[in-house]
Amino acid sequence: MPQTHIRPGLIVLHSNLSESLAETVVTWLSNNPLNPLEEEIFLVQSNGMAEWLKMELATMGGVYAATRVALPAKFMWQTYRQVLGRDAVPSDSPLDKIPMTWRVMKLLPTLLSDPDFEPIDGFLKADEPDRQLQLAARLADQFDQYQIYRADWLEAWASGRDVLILGDGSERDLPPDQRWQPKLWRALLGTLSEPEQEVIRPRLHRKVLDRLMQSDTVKAKVARRVVVFCVSQFPLSSLKELAALSRHAQVILAVFNPCRHYWGDIIEGREMLRAIRRRHANRDGIDLGAIDIDQMHLKANALLASWGRQSRDFIRQLDEFDDATQTRLQFASLKLDLFDDTAVNQGSMLQRIQRQIRDLEPTPPSPDTHAIARQDRSIVFHVAHSKVREIEILHDCLLQYLSQPSTDGKKLQPRDIVVMVPDIEQMAPAIRAVFGQYKRTDQRFIPFDISDLGAQADSPLISAVEWLLRIPQQRTRLSELIDLLEVPAIAGRFGISQDALPKLVAWMEGSGIRWGLNQGQRHDLQLDACGEQNTALFGLQRMLLGYCSGSLAGLTDDNSFNGIDPYVEVGGLEAELAGSLAHFLKTLTDWWTIARVVATPDEWVQRGRQLLTSLVSAKEETDKQAISALNAALNVWQRACEQADYVQQVPLSVARASWLEALDRPTLNRRFRAGGVTFCSLMPMRVIPFEVVCLLGMNEGDYPRASVRSDFDLMKLKGVGRPGDRSRREDDRQLLLEAVLSARRTLYVSWTGKSVKDNSDQPPSVLIAQLRDYLQAHWGNDCVDSRTTFHPLQPFSRKYFEPDSGLRTYASEWRAAHSVQLDEQLTLGATQDDWKRGDLFSTRAPDSLPTLTIQQLVTFLRNPVKAFFRQSLSVVFDHQQEQDFDDEPFGIDHLERYYFVQELLADCPADLDADSIGSFVDSRLAQMRRAGRLPPQVLGELVQHDLEQVLKMILGSLVIEKSRCGIEAPRRSVRTSHDGVVLEDWLHHLHEPGAEMQGEEVEAVGLSVESGKLCEQSYSTKKSSVRPDRLLNAWVMSLVAASCDVKLRQVIVGRDVVAYIQPVNKELAKQVLDMLMSLWKIGMARPVPLPLKTAIAYAIASAKSTQDNPVKRPKPAVDAYEGQESFSGGDPKPGENQEMCLSREYPDFDALLETDFVTLAPRIYQPLIDWCALCVTTHPHASGFSTDDDHAEDAIGESS
Repeated sequence: MPQTHIRPGLIVLHSNLSESLAETVVTWLSNNPLNPLEEEIFLVQSNGMAEWLKMELATMGGVYAATRVALPAKFMWQTYRQVLGRDAVPSDSPLDKIPMTWRVMKLLPTLLSDPDFEPIDGFLKADEPDRQLQLAARLADQFDQYQIYRADWLEAWASGRDVLILGDGSERDLPPDQRWQPKLWRALLGTLSEPEQEVIRPRLHRKVLDRLMQSDTVKAKVARRVVVFCVSQFPLSSLKELAALSRHAQVILAVFNPCRHYWGDIIEGREMLRAIRRRHANRDGIDLGAIDIDQMHLKANALLASWGRQSRDFIRQLDEFDDATQTRLQFASLKLDLFDDTAVNQGSMLQRIQRQIRDLEPTPPSPDTHAIARQDRSIVFHVAHSKVREIEILHDCLLQYLSQPSTDGKKLQPRDIVVMVPDIEQMAPAIRAVFGQYKRTDQRFIPFDISDLGAQADSPLISAVEWLLRIPQQRTRLSELIDLLEVPAIAGRFGISQDALPKLVAWMEGSGIRWGLNQGQRHDLQLDACGEQNTALFGLQRMLLGYCSGSLAGLTDDNSFNGIDPYVEVGGLEAELAGSLAHFLKTLTDWWTIARVVATPDEWVQRGRQLLTSLVSAKEETDKQAISALNAALNVWQRACEQADYVQQVPLSVARASWLEALDRPTLNRRFRAGGVTFCSLMPMRVIPFEVVCLLGMNEGDYPRASVRSDFDLMKLKGVGRPGDRSRREDDRQLLLEAVLSARRTLYVSWTGKSVKDNSDQPPSVLIAQLRDYLQAHWGNDCVDSRTTFHPLQPFSRKYFEPDSGLRTYASEWRAAHSVQLDEQLTLGATQDDWKRGDLFSTRAPDSLPTLTIQQLVTFLRNPVKAFFRQSLSVVFDHQQEQDFDDEPFGIDHLERYYFVQELLADCPADLDADSIGSFVDSRLAQMRRAGRLPPQVLGELVQHDLEQVLKMILGSLVIEKSRCGIEAPRRSVRTSHDGVVLEDWLHHLHEPGAEMQGEEVEAVGLSVESGKLCEQSYSTKKSSVRPDRLLNAWVMSLVAASCDVKLRQVIVGRDVVAYIQPVNKELAKQVLDMLMSLWKIGMARPVPLPLKTAIAYAIASAKSTQDNPVKRPKPAVDAYEGQESFSGGDPKPGENQEMCLSREYPDFDALLETDFVTLAPRIYQPLIDWCALCVTTHPHASGFSTDDDHAEDAIGESS
């Protein structure tokens, strides 16, 4: 079959629109097709552009087939092999970065004795293999850059000339402290055989150029057509190769050029780019090269001058090879300049900026304040307080964009939106938290995908393997073991289903596993003072013992198994989970044992493969791909070491770094766009058109990103730079230019412009400041101010729900909290008579109210705001400090002691008497110690002694009070109602009145135990008084009992005293209870600002207030809400505003004062204070023992 004719030559297409380049290329390829089975080759520089190009080819051509998209470097190497022969050129260069790293690794110890290597010898003084690998990798990366951008230096060094060759061909001596670099390069060449030295890239490049320029037989070996698509930066050496290749093949360079005019002279450094041939003409015939740089803003576009150096260098270098006149003669039907011709003053503000850059428009003498319509929102700025708030604000804005009707016949879709951030690894958790919280059935659900994540961040399995590769340094915490088991491929290997995992996790927590595989691992970390207690082995032994023996009555330290107590939760058919855990822990222990021993790279590769085999069973396709990638990375590392003949033993840390480095090699196989919003890093060479381009995290210091100059990067020395040299600073400027030019409808910019601590201003990136200055210079200050939105600190701020705030949110749960219109209003002038009439509140019953219980009412009174969130909004905030299961107990805080005492009191037998108290307490505390719940060693003995004293004191008083009561009485039902609210419950723990109570009007005695303190001592008077907040439950119980005609006396055994509570008057009790029930009714409709301790403190202060000395901000109330420092130098006492519901509604005490708290607090809690004074008496324990932990009650009250 005859070949179709493809005319060789270099075709350079320029456009400021990627779509125009794609359309022109597709049309040209369709009109000039290759043979049916011949591949079209496209070269792109990013996976994002590769995906977009494939979609465009499929859309325009109807199918995407017989097309290969590749990275330029890979194509160039394939061309080397095609031109010179596969036998002459290996599949990889012997001095590619990874193989070169291990050659340097091997060479460094032999070279450091040379005095010239003293500058890097200091880096390796510690003789740490990790540091040696880091240095070797940095040096290999540097020499890899030299091979691309300074091949002439390497040729000079190889010939013994230790010089730097400048851009004009002149030479300069190396600085004395850098003479080691040529020596290292010559040493590297010395590790290669003569054939290998001939196939390093600089020499291959020269040979290939010579062959392409001189030989006519190459044509049959190389691809007949190559399309380099939408590049904005290309090494000069690669341009030379493409130009030479164009003598034998058709090479199409589709160049993204932001400007249609010649603009090479508008940026500093123009003297290095003087060219005889220029592709584009001067704007208005003005030679910008004759204008001083300081005056350039009067003749050229300011944004292009500031951000376009990288594109300028590339396009001007390209002019050397681009003969447009000759190209037009060869390809007469092809239009080479594809710039759009729309007038600058048409379209949106974003489009005008793009066209001003296209036409090299300078800054006007004065702004035109009426040129842009106020409703134009094509460029917007959003200012937030944190990264999470930036994501939350973005989500609301995207919902608004997606809900807007179509204006051009094309409705915006999630896939039309890209969100770029400086560091996607840092932002990914916040993105998942905000965008991932909605189910697909929720109208607020927006599909999204996160690109550019490293292999570890993108795959939980690879992240788990990375953790395992650090196991000698790991504490192996419980949370880390759970993280491993939450990876399905690991759990499946041991037969643990995801449904069974919660049960196993509960067992691991309950059995006392905290950290460490066993005592041996703790010893290796020099942390073995606590022995085996609370290790994984300790917990596993408890599980297995519990399964074998069950609960062992009468178990003591003398007859226990190795001093541990069985964990009796393990049993039945689920017990096989303990066996799976045992297998899992043995595998980890075996790996930990092996991982501590140094080995050669070959041995580490075998160990790595064995680790994957023993620990992973991949079922899902993503896990199979991860395993394949891990094995491929091992092969890359192994081959690199073989090429370098590196056989020295290295520790696991070096093996880990090498394995993971090989895993993160650049590739076009990673997905960039899915079906939703694309989140990605800000990366250059992605001139992909999106309808909406969002730039987040544009903070000063974060962008442009910091670029730490290497001490041995000779390309950064003053005076040796060349056009086209890569720079992180210029990359970031270039990609911001590309982002502005890629947006079609909207450019969205946000940054953390307000401090989360004090709301102070924080500036944006200097590049964003330049953009804002540009807008102001063209269209006035109001143009920027009216398009900048300052958002509140919290997503639930009331400002979002105020009609004229200009803010908008789709968070309906917060809208419900703020938009409830209440008919229930407090009567501010209420008096004692109003209380008696029950008219304190005027309420309208909701559609339905649940039956109220005593405990529900008490819970509500402790924190009405939290109750509203939980019961009315179904919003539950986890406590900020969840229980930490990663550390064994080294002491118990006040809250933990409260729970311990409560637990032991709940286990107290009903027939306990004074003689059996000691044995009961000693037995239970010993059991807790064997279960690993108490601190180890001496600390545990101290804690055990403290608990023993408290328990014996409380139980002693409890036995005495029981003896004073009569026999146990049956529970009694109570029921009362008011204003549509029904309270119905039972009175428990009742006794008949004892002989000592004969003659008193008492029907029943309620006997209860409170492990907290019931009284507090004044620092000034040293007098003790009852704490009303600690008796809240007893108060409500008394009110309910009296309202239901039950004459109830209560006896409460506390940690410090025994409280005796007399019955209250029925009529007064009913009035107060009705008030509380009305308050509860209101509290189910809106937040009631009445934190318990703060309200009581305010009520006490209000009672002491006089007209001459009014109380505005009583210190006890402020301290109760906002917390206070400890007088003894300990931890500060937390305030009630630490509770998350309260902190969201009322962040400080002043916020409370702006509500009806001032009126509510005295009216609700003065009756409680009076009741404590009239009905409650206290007596010390019979033993006279009391504890001094004043600090504990804050945590205890909250836990209640």
